[in-house]
Amino acid sequence: MKDLDFVRRRAADVFDGGAVTASALASNIAFGAAVLGAGHVELTNDGDWWFVASEFDWLRAPSAHYSERSELFEQMVPFPEQGPGSHRSEIYVSAFASRAYVVQDDAVWWILGEPPSRPSHLPHREAVPPWCVNVLAFSFR
Repeated sequence: MKDLDFVRRRAADVFDGGAVTASALASNIAFGAAVLGAGHVELTNDGDWWFVASEFDWLRAPSAHYSERSELFEQMVPFPEQGPGSHRSEIYVSAFASRAYVVQDDAVWWILGEPPSRPSHLPHREAVPPWCVNVLAFSFR
């Protein structure tokens, strides 16, 4: 929780114009996925939902800085591959999104909010190409 409070206070220093926007957050995460080796990252939205998707699993990419993908959404994780002093952007999803989930090879993990009563109603199903087996979806406040 301490890291979430910190990123909320410092977000204006990180995002252009001082405002956290869903498109900027999705772009930052997509750029990080590319830095880690994703050859193609699909970045799209459908209404309030934003999706970062790829066939490359950037959330489980090898790192000495975290062992579980959940840590990316709970604490500031160093990201030296992107540059000195950089950190992973996924924590901003936890800090600013109202709902969020991850899909990896058809397994769904909810980060924030309540899942729909029927898993077939997940918002990414209509917005993301089927070859994207790794999806981060979030609805912005």
